[in-house]
Amino acid sequence: MKRAAVASRAGLAVALFAIACTESIGPERGYPGVPLFSYSPNGITMNKQNGTLGESGRLLIKGFNPTNPHHGDAIIATFYWINPSGSTGNIIDSVRDVLTTAPSYTPVGNQYHLVEYVQAGSYSMATYIATNVQGFPDPNTDPNSGDILAVGAYLSDSVADGGVALSSWTGVEDNFATALGNHRSASGSGAAGTAMPAQAGPIAINAGALAYTVTMSGLYILDGPAGYTSLGQGSDNFMKEGGAYAVQTSAGTMDPVWQWFNGSGSTGTWLATNLALNLAPPPAGNGNLTVSTSTTGSSLDPDGYTVTVDGGSPQAIGINASVSYTNLATGNHAVAITGVAANCTVSGGPSQTVSVPSGGTATALFTVSCSATTGNLTVSTSTTGSSLDPDGYTVTVDGGSPQAIGINASVSYTNLATGNHAVAITGVAANCTVSGGPSQTVSVPSGGTATAPFTVSCSATAGNLTATTNTSGSSVDPDGYVVSVDGGAGQPIPVNGSVTFNGESTGSHSVALSDIATNCTVSGGNTQTVSVPSGGTATAAFSVSCTAT
Repeated sequence: MKRAAVASRAGLAVALFAIACTESIGPERGYPGVPLFSYSPNGITMNKQNGTLGESGRLLIKGFNPTNPHHGDAIIATFYWINPSGSTGNIIDSVRDVLTTAPSYTPVGNQYHLVEYVQAGSYSMATYIATNVQGFPDPNTDPNSGDILAVGAYLSDSVADGGVALSSWTGVEDNFATALGNHRSASGSGAAGTAMPAQAGPIAINAGALAYTVTMSGLYILDGPAGYTSLGQGSDNFMKEGGAYAVQTSAGTMDPVWQWFNGSGSTGTWLATNLALNLAPPPAGNGNLTVSTSTTGSSLDPDGYTVTVDGGSPQAIGINASVSYTNLATGNHAVAITGVAANCTVSGGPSQTVSVPSGGTATALFTVSCSATTGNLTVSTSTTGSSLDPDGYTVTVDGGSPQAIGINASVSYTNLATGNHAVAITGVAANCTVSGGPSQTVSVPSGGTATAPFTVSCSATAGNLTATTNTSGSSVDPDGYVVSVDGGAGQPIPVNGSVTFNGESTGSHSVALSDIATNCTVSGGNTQTVSVPSGGTATAAFSVSCTAT
């Protein structure tokens, strides 16, 4: 259920009984010095709401916990109950408000007027209204905010089940007779398994007025009227209720349609009420206010700003636009804009105090300048040396998706956020070195382009190897020798000559001389280890001496 009670029903019943015996509550009670003007520049707005079902006895009551309405609000209290056996008509003797102070409750004394009572079968619904309510702690001004305002209906007979829905409204006309517009109620029923539209019927309504509608039934499937804002729905084991509202932009009629569904297996009954509350008119001699914005620069705020006057309801305003407030009280008003993007600055600050003249129009101009929130980045490579990397490199920004880049090329990144970014290249061959390292941190300027150049130098990855022979003595081997590198295929080499192996990898290699005649000896052995330099030539020299055979 949507609502819960704020106080013991039994205790509060005793308190209200005491009030009934000791103090009159009615139109004769007044509040000295209370303003009788509830005009709001924001029109009629819903302030507070609460409610409960599942109550029983001779008292149906609920408080505005956790916080009270504001002084000058109008309060709508709709009471629901299942009729006692044999009762007919409205059994509410009086509707009163109290503060839930301890140890006993304090009477407040605002006057609640019956607007509509409707009954069908065992169900009853009554709506009461008080305007320009006073006499309780206002949460904006009174530190005793723990003293909660409660509204109760005192009944002439005991009910087995009932409850109340409360709502308070700012901007309603103070005088009840003027505030109350047209109103009407209706009831109906439908067969099991059918949808039942519930309509109280059309009523005329003024521009700016509040359209309020409520319904109740013993059924449990309920859809609210289209175009209306829900005040919530409540239910217990025996009934369900719902409320909704809309504020009219122009004069016309209201005829909201609720949708009940009867799946109970028997005929279902519903009740509905519509009423209108008129907007408080502006006082004579008020003035107007125009709030304007002028925004320049880059990366302008796409969704505009929000403007408030005296901390009231926020209103959207474009980045180069204006909104108007009419019939403001003359004198100073605090005007503020919020929702300004972090890259934008309001000249003079986001709030102003402007003086609204009587019968005239004041202007509050907010000048906003914005700087670009993005910039660009160009990453380039410059590669020199030998044995250059044939497949180029890979570049990443802030560890994001890699992008291929040539060994002497560039790639661009657009619309990067301003500030520092980590740029790195990978896939650099082992024979190549990146000057300064393979990563950089670059700062992308607002609206500009940063560069990240990478300089790469590569050394050759191969060299040459020359094997030479020098043979002396007698009976020299007539067919020469065979020379091989790292055990590979041998090549013939004269007894005094040379053989060159091209494209050998840099580093150590084993060179062997074989097929040597038995009468010949290789000085130092027939195997040597030589180191092939990058891009150069290593030499393995074999000296052979032979004796006469």
